[in-house]
Amino acid sequence: MTIRLYNTLTRKLEEFTPLEPGKMGFYTCGPTVYWDAHIGNMRTMVNSDIIKRVFTENGYEVNHVMNFTDVGHLTSDGDTGDDKMEKGAARENLSVWDVAQKYIDGFLCDMDLLNNIRPTHMPRATDHISEQIAQVQHLEKLGYTYEIPGDGIYYDTSKFANYGVLGGQKLSELRGGARIDDSGKRNSTDFALWKYSPKDTKRQMEWDSPWGVGFPGWHIECSAMSMKYLGQHFDLHVGGQEHAKVHHSNEIAQSEPIVGAPWVSYWMHFEWLLLKDGKMSKSVGTAYTVRNLVERGYDPMAYRYLLLQSHYRQPLEFSFESLDAAANGYKNIVRKIADLINTEKTANVDLERYNAWHDKILAVVSDNFKTAEALVWVQDLLKDSVTNPETKIQLFEFVDRLLGLQFIDRAKKLVALEQVSAPAEIVALAERRVTAKANRDWATADALRAEIESAGWTVLDGKDGYKIVKRA
Repeated sequence: MTIRLYNTLTRKLEEFTPLEPGKMGFYTCGPTVYWDAHIGNMRTMVNSDIIKRVFTENGYEVNHVMNFTDVGHLTSDGDTGDDKMEKGAARENLSVWDVAQKYIDGFLCDMDLLNNIRPTHMPRATDHISEQIAQVQHLEKLGYTYEIPGDGIYYDTSKFANYGVLGGQKLSELRGGARIDDSGKRNSTDFALWKYSPKDTKRQMEWDSPWGVGFPGWHIECSAMSMKYLGQHFDLHVGGQEHAKVHHSNEIAQSEPIVGAPWVSYWMHFEWLLLKDGKMSKSVGTAYTVRNLVERGYDPMAYRYLLLQSHYRQPLEFSFESLDAAANGYKNIVRKIADLINTEKTANVDLERYNAWHDKILAVVSDNFKTAEALVWVQDLLKDSVTNPETKIQLFEFVDRLLGLQFIDRAKKLVALEQVSAPAEIVALAERRVTAKANRDWATADALRAEIESAGWTVLDGKDGYKIVKRA
Protein backbone atom coordinates (compact mmCIF):
# COMPACT_ATOMS: atom_id res chain seq x y z
CA MET A 1 0.00 0.00 0.00
CA THR A 2 1.25 3.51 -0.78
CA ILE A 3 2.67 5.37 2.22
CA ARG A 4 2.59 9.16 2.21
CA LEU A 5 4.20 11.48 4.74
CA TYR A 6 4.77 15.19 5.24
CA ASN A 7 8.42 15.99 4.54
CA THR A 8 9.58 18.97 6.61
CA LEU A 9 12.47 19.54 4.21
CA THR A 10 10.23 20.13 1.16
CA ARG A 11 7.13 21.33 3.03
CA LYS A 12 5.09 18.85 1.01
CA LEU A 13 3.12 15.65 1.42
CA GLU A 14 5.15 13.05 -0.46
CA GLU A 15 4.84 9.44 -1.47
CA PHE A 16 7.51 7.36 0.27
CA THR A 17 10.12 5.71 -1.94
CA PRO A 18 12.69 3.60 -0.07
CA LEU A 19 16.41 3.74 -0.79
CA GLU A 20 16.37 -0.07 -0.80
CA PRO A 21 13.20 -1.89 -1.90
CA GLY A 22 11.35 -3.56 0.95
CA LYS A 23 13.47 -1.93 3.65
CA MET A 24 13.13 1.27 5.68
CA GLY A 25 15.70 2.77 8.03
CA PHE A 26 14.90 5.62 10.35
CA TYR A 27 16.36 7.52 13.26
CA THR A 28 14.54 9.03 16.24
CA CYS A 29 16.24 11.65 18.39
CA GLY A 30 16.04 10.06 21.84
CA PRO A 31 16.15 11.50 25.36
CA THR A 32 18.92 13.28 27.21
CA VAL A 33 19.02 11.00 30.23
CA TYR A 34 19.60 13.51 33.00
CA TRP A 35 15.95 13.50 34.11
CA ASP A 36 12.74 11.58 33.50
CA ALA A 37 11.11 11.95 30.10
CA HIS A 38 7.65 13.46 30.60
CA ILE A 39 4.48 12.48 28.77
CA GLY A 40 5.08 15.23 26.20
CA ASN A 41 8.43 13.67 25.31
CA MET A 42 6.69 10.32 25.06
CA ARG A 43 4.36 11.68 22.38
CA THR A 44 7.39 11.67 20.06
CA MET A 45 8.11 8.07 21.01
CA VAL A 46 4.53 6.93 20.38
CA ASN A 47 4.54 8.69 16.99
CA SER A 48 7.82 6.94 16.13
CA ASP A 49 6.26 3.64 17.16
CA ILE A 50 3.26 4.25 14.89
CA ILE A 51 5.59 4.92 11.97
CA LYS A 52 7.37 1.63 12.59
CA ARG A 53 4.10 -0.28 12.90
CA VAL A 54 2.65 1.21 9.70
CA PHE A 55 5.73 0.35 7.66
CA THR A 56 5.86 -3.14 9.16
CA GLU A 57 2.18 -3.80 8.36
CA ASN A 58 2.93 -2.67 4.82
CA GLY A 59 5.58 -5.38 4.52
CA TYR A 60 8.75 -3.38 5.12
CA GLU A 61 11.74 -4.63 7.08
CA VAL A 62 12.28 -1.74 9.50
CA ASN A 63 15.60 -0.77 11.07
CA HIS A 64 14.83 1.77 13.80
CA VAL A 65 17.60 3.59 15.67
CA MET A 66 17.03 5.77 18.73
CA ASN A 67 19.91 7.29 20.69
CA PHE A 68 20.45 8.01 24.36
CA THR A 69 22.22 11.34 24.89
CA ASP A 70 24.38 10.82 27.96
CA VAL A 71 27.02 13.50 27.32
CA GLY A 72 27.46 16.83 25.56
CA HIS A 73 23.97 18.33 25.73
CA LEU A 74 24.46 21.74 27.33
CA THR A 75 21.66 23.64 29.05
CA SER A 76 21.58 26.08 26.11
CA ASP A 77 21.34 25.25 22.42
CA GLY A 78 23.88 28.05 21.95
CA ASP A 79 26.65 25.91 23.46
CA THR A 80 26.62 27.73 26.77
CA GLY A 81 25.81 26.61 30.30
CA ASP A 82 26.45 23.32 32.04
CA ASP A 83 26.38 19.84 30.58
CA LYS A 84 22.92 18.52 31.51
CA MET A 85 24.38 15.17 32.54
CA GLU A 86 26.98 16.69 34.88
CA LYS A 87 24.28 18.96 36.31
CA GLY A 88 22.00 15.98 36.90
CA ALA A 89 24.77 14.10 38.70
CA ALA A 90 25.40 17.06 41.01
CA ARG A 91 21.67 17.39 41.70
CA GLU A 92 21.31 13.76 42.76
CA ASN A 93 24.74 13.24 44.29
CA LEU A 94 25.37 10.31 41.95
CA SER A 95 27.96 9.58 39.31
CA VAL A 96 27.09 10.69 35.79
CA TRP A 97 27.08 7.03 34.75
CA ASP A 98 24.60 6.12 37.49
CA VAL A 99 22.34 9.05 36.59
CA ALA A 100 22.34 7.97 32.94
CA GLN A 101 21.44 4.38 33.80
CA LYS A 102 18.73 5.47 36.23
CA TYR A 103 16.93 7.55 33.62
CA ILE A 104 17.51 5.08 30.79
CA ASP A 105 15.80 2.44 32.94
CA GLY A 106 12.92 4.80 33.69
CA PHE A 107 12.54 5.73 30.03
CA LEU A 108 12.44 2.09 28.92
CA CYS A 109 9.87 1.35 31.61
CA ASP A 110 7.63 4.10 30.23
CA MET A 111 8.19 2.85 26.68
CA ASP A 112 7.07 -0.63 27.73
CA LEU A 113 4.04 0.71 29.61
CA LEU A 114 2.96 2.48 26.41
CA ASN A 115 3.47 -0.74 24.42
CA ASN A 116 6.10 0.85 22.18
CA ILE A 117 8.12 -1.69 20.25
CA ARG A 118 11.72 -1.13 21.29
CA PRO A 119 14.02 0.25 18.57
CA THR A 120 16.30 -2.11 16.70
CA HIS A 121 19.31 -0.23 18.10
CA MET A 122 19.51 2.08 21.13
CA PRO A 123 23.09 3.40 21.14
CA ARG A 124 24.53 5.65 23.84
CA ALA A 125 26.64 8.66 22.89
CA THR A 126 29.38 7.68 25.33
CA ASP A 127 29.82 4.35 23.56
CA HIS A 128 30.56 6.09 20.25
CA ILE A 129 33.17 8.72 21.10
CA SER A 130 35.66 7.40 18.53
CA GLU A 131 33.08 7.69 15.72
CA GLN A 132 32.32 11.27 16.75
CA ILE A 133 35.99 12.23 16.85
CA ALA A 134 36.46 10.70 13.39
CA GLN A 135 33.62 12.81 11.97
CA VAL A 136 35.04 16.01 13.47
CA GLN A 137 38.43 15.16 11.96
CA HIS A 138 36.78 14.63 8.57
CA LEU A 139 35.06 18.02 8.77
CA GLU A 140 38.35 19.58 9.83
CA LYS A 141 40.08 18.20 6.72
CA LEU A 142 37.25 19.56 4.55
CA GLY A 143 37.76 23.04 6.01
CA TYR A 144 34.45 23.38 7.90
CA THR A 145 35.87 23.86 11.40
CA TYR A 146 37.81 26.39 13.46
CA GLU A 147 39.09 26.53 17.00
CA ILE A 148 38.11 28.89 19.80
CA PRO A 149 41.13 28.71 22.14
CA GLY A 150 40.21 27.43 25.57
CA ASP A 151 36.69 26.52 24.39
CA GLY A 152 36.66 23.96 21.60
CA ILE A 153 36.28 23.10 17.93
CA TYR A 154 33.37 24.77 16.14
CA TYR A 155 31.53 24.26 12.86
CA ASP A 156 31.54 27.30 10.56
CA THR A 157 27.96 27.49 9.25
CA SER A 158 28.93 30.12 6.65
CA LYS A 159 30.65 27.28 4.74
CA PHE A 160 27.37 25.37 4.29
CA ALA A 161 25.16 27.10 1.73
CA ASN A 162 21.89 25.42 2.68
CA TYR A 163 22.14 25.94 6.43
CA GLY A 164 18.71 26.52 8.00
CA VAL A 165 16.64 25.26 5.06
CA LEU A 166 15.09 22.50 7.18
CA GLY A 167 13.84 25.07 9.67
CA GLY A 168 12.42 27.23 6.89
CA GLN A 169 15.06 29.95 7.17
CA LYS A 170 17.79 31.19 4.88
CA LEU A 171 21.28 31.76 6.22
CA SER A 172 21.03 35.47 5.40
CA GLU A 173 17.86 35.71 7.48
CA LEU A 174 19.47 33.89 10.40
CA ARG A 175 22.43 36.26 10.30
CA GLY A 176 20.45 39.43 9.67
CA GLY A 177 20.67 41.61 12.77
CA ALA A 178 22.22 38.80 14.82
CA ARG A 179 24.64 39.99 17.46
CA ILE A 180 27.86 38.03 17.76
CA ASP A 181 28.73 37.81 21.43
CA ASP A 182 32.22 37.70 22.90
CA SER A 183 32.35 33.87 22.83
CA GLY A 184 34.67 33.85 19.83
CA LYS A 185 32.18 32.46 17.35
CA ARG A 186 32.54 33.66 13.79
CA ASN A 187 28.79 33.43 13.21
CA SER A 188 25.86 33.37 15.62
CA THR A 189 24.70 30.01 14.21
CA ASP A 190 28.05 28.23 14.58
CA PHE A 191 28.00 25.25 16.95
CA ALA A 192 30.41 23.14 18.98
CA LEU A 193 31.74 19.87 17.62
CA TRP A 194 34.20 19.25 20.47
CA LYS A 195 34.38 21.09 23.79
CA TYR A 196 37.50 21.31 25.92
CA SER A 197 37.25 20.30 29.55
CA PRO A 198 37.45 23.37 31.84
CA LYS A 199 40.94 23.74 33.25
CA ASP A 200 39.70 24.43 36.78
CA THR A 201 37.05 21.67 36.89
CA LYS A 202 37.32 17.90 36.69
CA ARG A 203 34.54 16.45 34.57
CA GLN A 204 33.30 12.90 35.14
CA MET A 205 32.96 12.37 31.38
CA GLU A 206 35.95 13.43 29.29
CA TRP A 207 38.16 11.82 26.66
CA ASP A 208 41.46 12.37 24.90
CA SER A 209 41.20 13.73 21.39
CA PRO A 210 43.47 15.22 18.70
CA TRP A 211 42.50 18.66 20.06
CA GLY A 212 42.90 17.95 23.76
CA VAL A 213 40.91 16.43 26.63
CA GLY A 214 37.22 17.17 26.36
CA PHE A 215 33.84 15.88 25.23
CA PRO A 216 31.72 15.98 22.07
CA GLY A 217 29.09 18.56 21.31
CA TRP A 218 25.49 17.45 21.35
CA HIS A 219 24.78 17.46 17.61
CA ILE A 220 27.68 15.32 16.35
CA GLU A 221 26.49 12.21 18.20
CA CYS A 222 23.35 11.80 16.11
CA SER A 223 25.26 12.03 12.83
CA ALA A 224 27.85 9.51 14.01
CA MET A 225 25.40 6.97 15.42
CA SER A 226 22.82 7.20 12.64
CA MET A 227 25.50 6.58 10.01
CA LYS A 228 26.93 3.65 11.96
CA TYR A 229 23.63 1.81 12.25
CA LEU A 230 21.78 3.03 9.13
CA GLY A 231 24.54 3.79 6.63
CA GLN A 232 25.66 7.07 5.10
CA HIS A 233 22.27 7.63 3.48
CA PHE A 234 18.99 6.55 5.06
CA ASP A 235 15.28 6.99 4.60
CA LEU A 236 13.79 8.96 7.47
CA HIS A 237 14.81 11.13 10.43
CA VAL A 238 12.20 12.13 13.04
CA GLY A 239 11.96 14.14 16.24
CA GLY A 240 10.10 16.85 18.09
CA GLN A 241 9.36 20.02 16.14
CA GLU A 242 11.72 21.99 18.41
CA HIS A 243 14.68 20.18 16.77
CA ALA A 244 14.10 21.38 13.21
CA LYS A 245 15.70 24.82 13.40
CA VAL A 246 18.80 24.01 15.46
CA HIS A 247 19.64 20.38 16.25
CA HIS A 248 18.50 18.82 12.98
CA SER A 249 19.77 21.74 10.90
CA ASN A 250 23.15 21.24 12.53
CA GLU A 251 23.05 17.51 11.84
CA ILE A 252 22.47 18.18 8.14
CA ALA A 253 25.25 20.78 8.01
CA GLN A 254 27.84 18.48 9.53
CA SER A 255 26.73 15.30 7.72
CA GLU A 256 26.20 16.31 4.10
CA PRO A 257 29.77 17.58 3.52
CA ILE A 258 30.95 14.11 4.55
CA VAL A 259 28.46 11.87 2.72
CA GLY A 260 26.89 14.15 0.12
CA ALA A 261 23.31 15.30 -0.27
CA PRO A 262 20.69 14.25 0.41
CA TRP A 263 21.90 12.60 3.60
CA VAL A 264 18.33 11.77 4.65
CA SER A 265 15.44 11.38 2.20
CA TYR A 266 12.59 12.46 4.48
CA TRP A 267 12.29 14.49 7.69
CA MET A 268 9.26 14.37 10.00
CA HIS A 269 8.63 16.55 13.05
CA PHE A 270 6.03 16.04 15.75
CA GLU A 271 4.13 18.81 17.49
CA TRP A 272 4.12 19.33 21.25
CA LEU A 273 1.82 18.15 23.96
CA LEU A 274 0.80 21.28 25.85
CA LEU A 275 -0.92 22.24 29.07
CA LYS A 276 -3.46 25.06 29.19
CA ASP A 277 -0.73 27.30 30.58
CA GLY A 278 1.90 26.28 28.04
CA LYS A 279 4.70 23.69 28.02
CA MET A 280 5.22 21.11 30.74
CA SER A 281 7.59 22.20 33.48
CA LYS A 282 9.70 20.20 35.92
CA SER A 283 10.06 23.23 38.17
CA VAL A 284 6.31 23.55 38.84
CA GLY A 285 5.59 19.82 38.96
CA THR A 286 3.63 19.47 35.71
CA ALA A 287 6.15 17.28 33.86
CA TYR A 288 4.15 14.10 34.45
CA THR A 289 5.64 10.75 33.50
CA VAL A 290 3.76 7.69 32.28
CA ARG A 291 4.54 6.09 35.65
CA ASN A 292 2.86 9.08 37.34
CA LEU A 293 -0.30 8.38 35.32
CA VAL A 294 -0.23 4.72 36.38
CA GLU A 295 0.16 5.80 40.02
CA ARG A 296 -2.99 7.91 39.58
CA GLY A 297 -4.87 4.81 38.45
CA TYR A 298 -4.80 5.31 34.67
CA ASP A 299 -4.21 2.54 32.17
CA PRO A 300 -1.26 3.75 30.02
CA MET A 301 -3.27 2.60 27.00
CA ALA A 302 -5.75 5.37 27.80
CA TYR A 303 -2.94 7.90 27.35
CA ARG A 304 -1.85 6.24 24.11
CA TYR A 305 -5.48 6.33 22.94
CA LEU A 306 -5.61 10.06 23.77
CA LEU A 307 -2.48 10.70 21.68
CA LEU A 308 -3.80 8.76 18.70
CA GLN A 309 -7.01 10.80 18.69
CA SER A 310 -4.97 13.70 17.29
CA HIS A 311 -2.62 14.13 14.31
CA TYR A 312 1.11 14.25 14.90
CA ARG A 313 1.42 17.64 13.15
CA GLN A 314 -1.10 19.32 15.45
CA PRO A 315 -0.43 20.54 19.01
CA LEU A 316 -2.40 18.56 21.60
CA GLU A 317 -3.58 20.10 24.85
CA PHE A 318 -3.38 17.74 27.81
CA SER A 319 -5.60 17.81 30.87
CA PHE A 320 -6.77 15.15 33.25
CA GLU A 321 -10.30 15.85 32.03
CA SER A 322 -9.26 14.96 28.47
CA LEU A 323 -7.44 11.88 29.78
CA ASP A 324 -10.57 10.83 31.69
CA ALA A 325 -12.61 11.14 28.50
CA ALA A 326 -10.04 9.09 26.58
CA ALA A 327 -9.98 6.47 29.34
CA ASN A 328 -13.77 6.11 29.17
CA GLY A 329 -13.70 5.87 25.39
CA TYR A 330 -10.98 3.24 25.53
CA LYS A 331 -12.84 1.22 28.18
CA ASN A 332 -16.02 1.29 26.07
CA ILE A 333 -14.17 -0.24 23.12
CA VAL A 334 -12.60 -2.88 25.35
CA ARG A 335 -16.04 -3.69 26.80
CA LYS A 336 -17.50 -4.23 23.34
CA ILE A 337 -14.59 -6.44 22.27
CA ALA A 338 -15.01 -8.47 25.47
CA ASP A 339 -18.65 -8.97 24.49
CA LEU A 340 -17.48 -10.21 21.07
CA ILE A 341 -15.14 -12.68 22.77
CA ASN A 342 -18.01 -13.89 24.95
CA THR A 343 -20.27 -14.37 21.94
CA GLU A 344 -20.83 -17.98 20.95
CA LYS A 345 -18.82 -18.59 17.79
CA THR A 346 -20.95 -19.87 14.93
CA ALA A 347 -18.99 -18.98 11.81
CA ASN A 348 -15.52 -18.77 10.32
CA VAL A 349 -13.61 -15.60 9.54
CA ASP A 350 -15.14 -13.92 6.50
CA LEU A 351 -12.03 -13.19 4.42
CA GLU A 352 -13.81 -10.79 2.08
CA ARG A 353 -15.09 -8.66 5.00
CA TYR A 354 -11.73 -8.96 6.78
CA ASN A 355 -9.79 -7.72 3.75
CA ALA A 356 -12.18 -4.85 3.12
CA TRP A 357 -11.91 -3.53 6.68
CA HIS A 358 -8.18 -4.27 6.90
CA ASP A 359 -7.39 -2.29 3.76
CA LYS A 360 -9.69 0.57 4.73
CA ILE A 361 -7.99 1.05 8.12
CA LEU A 362 -4.45 0.48 6.84
CA ALA A 363 -4.96 2.94 3.98
CA VAL A 364 -5.97 5.82 6.21
CA VAL A 365 -3.01 5.35 8.58
CA SER A 366 -0.64 4.92 5.63
CA ASP A 367 -1.76 8.33 4.38
CA ASN A 368 0.41 10.52 6.64
CA PHE A 369 -0.38 8.51 9.77
CA LYS A 370 -3.98 9.64 10.32
CA THR A 371 -4.55 7.67 13.50
CA ALA A 372 -7.60 9.70 14.54
CA GLU A 373 -9.40 8.76 11.33
CA ALA A 374 -8.43 5.13 11.85
CA LEU A 375 -10.06 5.22 15.30
CA VAL A 376 -13.29 6.45 13.67
CA TRP A 377 -13.18 3.36 11.44
CA VAL A 378 -12.59 1.25 14.55
CA GLN A 379 -15.84 2.56 16.04
CA ASP A 380 -17.65 1.90 12.78
CA LEU A 381 -16.30 -1.65 12.74
CA LEU A 382 -17.84 -2.29 16.15
CA LYS A 383 -21.21 -1.07 14.85
CA ASP A 384 -21.04 -3.12 11.64
CA SER A 385 -23.91 -5.62 11.79
CA VAL A 386 -22.78 -7.51 8.68
CA THR A 387 -19.30 -8.54 9.85
CA ASN A 388 -19.46 -11.53 12.20
CA PRO A 389 -17.78 -11.62 15.67
CA GLU A 390 -15.04 -13.99 14.56
CA THR A 391 -13.98 -11.62 11.79
CA LYS A 392 -14.15 -8.58 14.08
CA ILE A 393 -11.88 -10.25 16.63
CA GLN A 394 -9.33 -11.01 13.91
CA LEU A 395 -9.56 -7.41 12.72
CA PHE A 396 -8.88 -6.12 16.23
CA GLU A 397 -5.79 -8.33 16.34
CA PHE A 398 -4.66 -6.40 13.24
CA VAL A 399 -5.64 -3.05 14.77
CA ASP A 400 -3.53 -3.86 17.82
CA ARG A 401 -0.52 -4.62 15.62
CA LEU A 402 -1.06 -1.37 13.73
CA LEU A 403 -1.90 1.03 16.57
CA GLY A 404 -0.46 -0.80 19.57
CA LEU A 405 -3.52 -0.18 21.73
CA GLN A 406 -3.77 -3.69 23.22
CA PHE A 407 -7.55 -3.87 22.81
CA ILE A 408 -7.58 -7.67 22.64
CA ASP A 409 -5.25 -8.05 25.62
CA ARG A 410 -7.39 -5.80 27.80
CA ALA A 411 -10.62 -7.44 26.60
CA LYS A 412 -9.33 -10.93 27.44
CA LYS A 413 -8.34 -9.76 30.91
CA LEU A 414 -11.81 -8.27 31.38
CA VAL A 415 -13.43 -11.54 30.33
CA ALA A 416 -11.24 -13.44 32.80
CA LEU A 417 -12.16 -11.06 35.62
CA GLU A 418 -15.86 -11.40 34.87
CA GLN A 419 -15.64 -15.18 35.16
CA VAL A 420 -14.63 -14.85 38.81
CA SER A 421 -17.65 -15.30 41.10
CA ALA A 422 -18.29 -12.62 43.69
CA PRO A 423 -18.29 -13.71 47.36
CA ALA A 424 -21.59 -13.95 49.23
CA GLU A 425 -21.09 -10.71 51.19
CA ILE A 426 -20.64 -8.74 47.94
CA VAL A 427 -23.75 -10.34 46.42
CA ALA A 428 -25.66 -9.36 49.58
CA LEU A 429 -24.58 -5.73 49.18
CA ALA A 430 -25.68 -5.82 45.53
CA GLU A 431 -29.11 -7.18 46.51
CA ARG A 432 -29.51 -4.44 49.14
CA ARG A 433 -28.66 -1.93 46.40
CA VAL A 434 -31.44 -3.38 44.19
CA THR A 435 -33.91 -2.82 47.04
CA ALA A 436 -32.63 0.74 47.64
CA LYS A 437 -33.05 1.57 43.95
CA ALA A 438 -36.57 0.11 43.93
CA ASN A 439 -37.40 2.41 46.86
CA ARG A 440 -35.78 5.34 45.01
CA ASP A 441 -33.30 5.66 47.86
CA TRP A 442 -30.49 6.87 45.61
CA ALA A 443 -28.18 7.92 48.42
CA THR A 444 -28.17 4.41 49.90
CA ALA A 445 -27.79 2.85 46.45
CA ASP A 446 -24.77 5.05 45.73
CA ALA A 447 -23.23 4.27 49.12
CA LEU A 448 -23.64 0.53 48.53
CA ARG A 449 -22.05 0.82 45.07
CA ALA A 450 -19.10 2.66 46.63
CA GLU A 451 -18.74 -0.03 49.30
CA ILE A 452 -18.77 -2.76 46.65
CA GLU A 453 -16.13 -0.92 44.59
CA SER A 454 -13.91 -0.32 47.62
CA ALA A 455 -13.89 -4.11 48.09
CA GLY A 456 -12.55 -4.55 44.54
CA TRP A 457 -15.75 -5.30 42.63
CA THR A 458 -18.00 -3.41 40.21
CA VAL A 459 -21.74 -3.62 39.65
CA LEU A 460 -22.77 -3.43 36.01
CA ASP A 461 -26.46 -2.59 35.54
CA GLY A 462 -28.27 -3.91 32.48
CA LYS A 463 -31.79 -4.32 31.16
CA ASP A 464 -31.84 -7.91 32.45
CA GLY A 465 -30.54 -7.07 35.91
CA TYR A 466 -27.06 -6.57 37.29
CA LYS A 467 -23.73 -8.30 36.99
CA ILE A 468 -20.88 -8.22 39.51
CA VAL A 469 -17.36 -8.28 38.10
CA LYS A 470 -13.91 -8.11 39.62
CA ARG A 471 -12.29 -4.71 39.10
CA ALA A 472 -9.26 -4.61 36.83
